[in-house]
Amino acid sequence: MRQLEVFLSVCETLSITQTANQLYISQPAVSKTIKALENELQIPLFDRIDNRLLLNENGKLFRVKAYQLVLDFRQLQNFNDHFSQQIPLRIGTSLTIGNHSLPAAITQFQTLHPKISVKLFAENAIQIQHRLEAGEIDLAITEGFMTNQNFDKSIVSRYPLFLVCAPQNNLAKSGVIEAQHLLQQNFVLREKGSTLRDHFDELTHQLGLEVAPILESVNTEILIQAVKANLGITVLPLPLAQPYLDEGSLVRLNILSHPMETINYAVTHPGKIKSKIYQSVIDCFVAVEK
Repeated sequence: MRQLEVFLSVCETLSITQTANQLYISQPAVSKTIKALENELQIPLFDRIDNRLLLNENGKLFRVKAYQLVLDFRQLQNFNDHFSQQIPLRIGTSLTIGNHSLPAAITQFQTLHPKISVKLFAENAIQIQHRLEAGEIDLAITEGFMTNQNFDKSIVSRYPLFLVCAPQNNLAKSGVIEAQHLLQQNFVLREKGSTLRDHFDELTHQLGLEVAPILESVNTEILIQAVKANLGITVLPLPLAQPYLDEGSLVRLNILSHPMETINYAVTHPGKIKSKIYQSVIDCFVAVEK
């Protein structure tokens, strides 16, 4: 690329001396560069008449190509700053994080980077993982990420999961449910493949139980309203449950000696985690999750 830059400068000045001064290199270095380029192309680019350089027809044609090539190269060098503003950053979040953190985190990110567009997906954790594996998204913010493929992961947050019921539920007063009494309760749960459901199913399987919910939904808000109406019990992460616990419309239930916790990760393809833009997105989610 340096050869082409020297060539284009000589095309402008038609002087070895002036080009050397402009590029802060020696005159012999300029002459050597032009000669080497002509040898590689096996054609002369300049006519040398009376110690003057004149761009010949070959040189004129080559100048057009060389200029475009140097321009393209410089644009590629600035790709991260310029073109990344035109290509949407594709971000996927699990539904729980989408409900709790996505709006605030993306608003914060767009305040910091107003010229960068984003395309967002909010689906269950398994669907988001599949999108990342298929290259359909660039960054996943999701609970629990298990795969045999090579990805970069960093922890965004972690918080407890627990059962909640309505205040009028007969378990609300004690705030405790014995493991052996789980089958006596109605449950309203997220769909299989969601992190909330997977954690609950893992717990019941450890206890040797098989719980069949009376209501299953991808919409956590539907489940919350069902619990408030005392239709059953559900599993919620602390950030989603806290407002309802504070207002008294839901009551936390503890399963003795069986705590549940979810860990939320930022996941990217190898190398992307090092990008300033990707790290900025992750930092916004970390800030909101605190």
